[in-house]
Amino acid sequence: MRNHQHTNQRVEQAVANDARTNELGVRIECIDRRVLVRGEVASQERRDAVLTVVHEQLPEAEIVDHLRLSDATGPPRRTEVVDPRR
Repeated sequence: MRNHQHTNQRVEQAVANDARTNELGVRIECIDRRVLVRGEVASQERRDAVLTVVHEQLPEAEIVDHLRLSDATGPPRRTEVVDPRR
């Protein structure tokens, strides 16, 4: 994993294009033999699929999972806009 930037982009593209994942918001960062996987996914199944794709791309690497699960199960959260002139 010498050219980390190229490797990062290659794995991110694999995650984005793989039919099991189709995740555009996942970021990969290679540091020595470790691969940090960051971003937000909709479910545990999607997380597992992303980690599988990363492992297929870099089978010798230690994968560090920093993926977050989005809260897609609850009602939409209300956003309050505050007027700073008050």
